[in-house]
Formats: sequence, C-alpha cells, structure tokens
Amino acid sequence: MIPLDRNENYWLLDDELLSACKQYGTDALATYPHYDQLRSALASYAGVDASSIILTPGSDAAIQELARAYAGGGKKALLPVPTFYGYESVLERVGAHVIPVAYGEEEGVFRFPIEETCRLLTAERPDVLFLCNPNNPLGSPIPDADLERLRVATLESETLLVVDEAYYEYSGRTLIDTFNDSPNLVILRTMSKGFGIPGARIGYCIAHAEVKEILGKLMLPWPVAHTSVFAALALLERVAAVSARREETIREREHFSDELKKLPGFVVHPSETNFLLIHVDDAAQIAAKLASHGVAVATGDWMSRYPEAKKLLDSTLRIATPSPTDREQVLDILRNI
Repeated sequence: MIPLDRNENYWLLDDELLSACKQYGTDALATYPHYDQLRSALASYAGVDASSIILTPGSDAAIQELARAYAGGGKKALLPVPTFYGYESVLERVGAHVIPVAYGEEEGVFRFPIEETCRLLTAERPDVLFLCNPNNPLGSPIPDADLERLRVATLESETLLVVDEAYYEYSGRTLIDTFNDSPNLVILRTMSKGFGIPGARIGYCIAHAEVKEILGKLMLPWPVAHTSVFAALALLERVAAVSARREETIREREHFSDELKKLPGFVVHPSETNFLLIHVDDAAQIAAKLASHGVAVATGDWMSRYPEAKKLLDSTLRIATPSPTDREQVLDILRNI
C-alpha cells in the first residue's frame, strides 16, 4: 500500500539518515530517559531558551493537555474550522464550549476569517484560540499580517494563543520571533512532518513559565522513549541533510500538483505543507478505486463536524506527496479512473 492518507513523509529520510536514527546503545534501555540534551537541541533549532521547551509524545499530547487546562469544563475555545480534526475531538472530550469560525474560499484559494475571528475575540473573550498554521486539511497558511493582528488581539482579550506549527518546516511561517513579547503565546511543533519520524512520537511545546508549570503538572513523566530521543538527536545533528531531502519533497509536491491539474475536473488548492487538497466529483468513489489499486488517500468528509467546514471539504481528497518512484503509478491510476 502506498500511504498517502495520513500526511506521512514515508520517503523523506534516505538510507544514511535512517541508519543514523538507528544508532543507539541497547544498554540505555535499562535506564529511564534523560531529556536535557534533546531539549537543548530543540531549543537551539527553534531559537529559544531551553527553559521554554516542553517535550511531549507527539504534539497531540500537548493539544490534549492545553485543551484540558484552558478549555475544559465549559471554558470558551475559539476554533477556526476546518482544522486538524484532533482539536475538535479533544475539545469535545474535555467539555469545552467551542466557538467555531469558518474559513472562506475565493476562486480556489482558502481565506482565513480574520475579521470575524477578531470580532469574536472582543465579543466573547475566549479562554483560548487554537490556530493551525499552515492549516490541515486545507494546506493554506494564515497571512503574516493576520497572525500579527491575532497576536495583538489575544493580548487585549487575555486569550491564550496556541499556534500549531506542525508544518513549519514546509512553510517557514512562524511566530517564534514574537515569543518573548507575547506572554500568552504557545507554539506547538513536531518532528513527525518536517523530520519524517511520526513513529518516534516527538513533539514539543514552546511556552512561557506559567503555561509550562501548568502543563508540567498534567504531563506524565518520561513521555518519550530512549530510542525516539536518539533518533531525534541524530536528525537535529543533521539538519542540513534533512532540509535538503525536504526541499526535494517540496519540488515533488509541485510536480505532482502540476500533473493533477491536467486531469479533467480536478481543482488542486495551493499548499505549504507536504500534502494537497483536491476538489473532484465523486471523491469517495475515487478514493475507493485508489485503495483497490493499493493507494491510500483521505477524503475530507469526516474531517470536521461543523456544517460550514463540511461545505468546504465536500467531495475532496487529501493526498500526501508520493515518492518520485510512486508518483507515476498514482497518476496512472488516476488517469485511468
């Protein structure tokens, strides 16, 4: 099966990088992990102080504990939709009062609802605003000017601003430069997407002391295994090599996009991630036929429960960038369909 349904970069790491990830001493498994070295490496990579880093088993864990602490029990969470489906399920689980605000679309380009989001920040004064930038499943970024407006507006409304930068390595968009001036800002990162090791479950949260103290009381001790720590350190020591491979995936994404646009009825949306969102008639049927040929893709129909978001995702496919060797096979199947 060619796995294009979960935004995995299954071909990002070459043999040399994979080999580096596997080099660790088995004697380490007899002790609990130490995280100081990994925190320091992540802090250096992100450009922040190591005291700001909270290591988590994937960014999902940080999302859950932030939701529990700042939105649980009926507190207000402002959520632009559609977004990473994990937010909707986690916020429901903790009993949050979710205030959805819908993206728009103009001529195939998704528009962040900046005016309505700012209005709701003033009118509702929510406890937390969750942003996914670039957006999953849309693939589109929030414009830098809009991000700055939101940063200022959340300071005024005393709202915790959580920015999920899972695809930072693909877009280069970040609020990290404003971190020291934004006591209400939390940035989520992961090594699942830009470093290609989702199985290692390496996420990290960049937060100020107050948030860090609250999360510290909620997180379990030793959240990440030794083997994952060593794999993360190996890749952080080889950032240039990983970046070069990532640039290849971006080139492949654009090549794949250009070929998809040649297919009749395919509307391919711009993306700053490792995947593409495509509008096409009978998306579910096409996904089923791809699966019968050994290609797994995701349909957008299940990615949000909100009607406004469902409308944007109606009859869509979300497809991760296939490897150069798999690309033609995928395209040939689609052409035959």
